[in-house]
Amino acid sequence: METNDKCLLSANAYLLNVTPKYIVIGDKTSFYFFNAENGSFLSVMDRKGNGPEEYADIFSRFFDEEKELIYVATPNKTKLYKPDGTFVSEYPKDSISNFIGVSNGYWGTYKREYQKSHLVAFFDKDWNMKQSFFPFDVESVTGFSGGYIVPRFRDGNDQVCIVINDTLYASRKEKLIPAVAINQGKLKMPTDLNGDLERMLTEGKYCIKAENALLVNDLLFYDFFWNESRHYTLWDTNSGELLTHSEKGYVMPYNEKAIVNTPVSLIRNNKAYTLLSIDKLAQYGLANEEDDSNPTLLCVDLGN
Repeated sequence: METNDKCLLSANAYLLNVTPKYIVIGDKTSFYFFNAENGSFLSVMDRKGNGPEEYADIFSRFFDEEKELIYVATPNKTKLYKPDGTFVSEYPKDSISNFIGVSNGYWGTYKREYQKSHLVAFFDKDWNMKQSFFPFDVESVTGFSGGYIVPRFRDGNDQVCIVINDTLYASRKEKLIPAVAINQGKLKMPTDLNGDLERMLTEGKYCIKAENALLVNDLLFYDFFWNESRHYTLWDTNSGELLTHSEKGYVMPYNEKAIVNTPVSLIRNNKAYTLLSIDKLAQYGLANEEDDSNPTLLCVDLGN
């Protein structure tokens, strides 16, 4: 990615979206836009503040490719911005706290204040709730965000995945269906983890948290935080076979000669994307002295 005085990405930067026009990267408060063809810097958007058209905290965010708008969910409102930072509009809390966009609408968690529980809901493009599913409480959900527990949506190939109660649910049009039972049925955790997990659960400890799941064709990318480290597992959902398990990341080809271990940040059109920092590349002897502080975008064709 091209460096610029206005664009020195932090180590916490992450990939938000890749479209034919933009590569969109976010960090704690800002959004950075790059040319999708050559990685050149285009603009940065930062509206952090306490004004009516600004955001103080960010619960979740995504970039709508069709409308070219940034959606920012704050504790009180969901605010919309253009890539240049122009404020467009806002939605009342009412209370969509975590969401992600797909081609036919939005998936989000809808908080019902009076019951202190949440629904997983599907909204159309005009933010009308079309479907809602299973209320849940904090003890039933394993993804952590913003200091309290909410489901963590992941979007792969325009399909939303969410993990609740050790079950991976995947979207089919406007519905959520159970796709894979983790640690149950044919898909089980590795034997070396399973005994310790059961022991920790028996002792009443939360042992798996901040889970991410991406379901792509017959492959399930499933990573989770356990025992002070993150574990990366890749499964064949047809056979239930565990293909890989690592604490370093998924094995991805960097070029014809080198491979790297890295998380998967985004999946679009059967391609996996991730950001590789200069420090990460240096670990594999792939950093260039002329490289700047911005990361490299790696794209891997999962079809091959």
